[in-house]
Amino acid sequence: MLGEAGKFKAMLFESFKRKFGAKLTDEEINGILKSVETYISEMVKMMRQGKSAHEKFFSDIILKSLDAIIGFRNDSEIFIWNEGAEKLFGYKKEEVIGKDFEFLIPEYIRKKGEKDFLINRVKEVGFISDYKTQRITNTGEIKEVSISRFPIFDENHECIGNVGIIRDITNEMKLEKELREKENLALIGAVVSSIAHNLSNPLNIISGNADYLLLEKKESDEGYEELKVIIEETTRITKSIRQLLNFSKPVTLTCEPLNINEILEEVIEKVKFITANKDIIFKKSLRKELPEINADKDLIRDVFLNIITNSVQALSSNGTITIKTSQNEKFIGIEIGDTGIGISKENLEKIFKPFFSTKGYGKGTGLGLSFAERVIKEHQGKIEVTSKLFKGTTFRLFLPID
Repeated sequence: MLGEAGKFKAMLFESFKRKFGAKLTDEEINGILKSVETYISEMVKMMRQGKSAHEKFFSDIILKSLDAIIGFRNDSEIFIWNEGAEKLFGYKKEEVIGKDFEFLIPEYIRKKGEKDFLINRVKEVGFISDYKTQRITNTGEIKEVSISRFPIFDENHECIGNVGIIRDITNEMKLEKELREKENLALIGAVVSSIAHNLSNPLNIISGNADYLLLEKKESDEGYEELKVIIEETTRITKSIRQLLNFSKPVTLTCEPLNINEILEEVIEKVKFITANKDIIFKKSLRKELPEINADKDLIRDVFLNIITNSVQALSSNGTITIKTSQNEKFIGIEIGDTGIGISKENLEKIFKPFFSTKGYGKGTGLGLSFAERVIKEHQGKIEVTSKLFKGTTFRLFLPID
């Protein structure tokens, strides 16, 4: 004897057979009935749980949203953690439910009181919209995020918590930064080109006349040293203008197979001539049989020359400059370190910014490291720096192996 469910299913089968038998096989009809049975079962289950189809629909939207949606009980205790939050922060739901959300806030932001600010802002204004800040993932990665937050109420209009919608805007912020940098470079290029045009002819006339007058004088003659200073200073100004012009232009790579060790050896030999009276020891630890990489020889040489020259200038009278190369599956590593004066923590964050320099007046344009960073990034590499005051500075460059 068939049960009630079996009779109902048989009745449906016969009904489908009469109506669609000419178009569908028995196997296809049974497949449709199985799907219908599943959907009905799910609906019954929702009804028993007191949930409507609309509630299930909206519940799925929240739980499967690409944006992180986090529910907070008592302002800070997490009770909702959707798939977007798992993807953004790397924590599973069971790892965070019941925790205070402050573990997502980087320490330096937490110390500024951001947690209390967010909670109080929602209480005072009723919501927070598109608040840009940073959050930290389970791997320690810092993410740029946009936060919107608002209270939730029960049927008696009592506040039972908050919901935060957190959107990852790291890539957007990166693109905005790159766009601003390009706009700034375009402005610099326009201004510098105009200045260079107006200054180049007068500088050439001054330098040329000084050179001509110097030919007719001996070192012991009056005015000899003054003429030398004029030539040196006009040369310095011309060099600075050329640096500005080069910096304002887009970096165009002319790549060829390069041996990084050979480029470093060449640069070290050149730098030895600018150490003046300093007693500097160059320590080399260059990994043998490094693979060649495709890179722009002139630009890479300029990067190494700039960083090693900075190391020389960072040493007061004596010290050590260490140059190392290494290799892993993806990158060739270049490490350039010195035992010089070091860089303060506040300045360390600025050294790659255009025109920032810790050198004295007239000793640099502040473009060398900024240009070096651009070159390395154009090669799809990266550059890092660590430093301690009065201990020294180390630059680490990574260039991809093709």
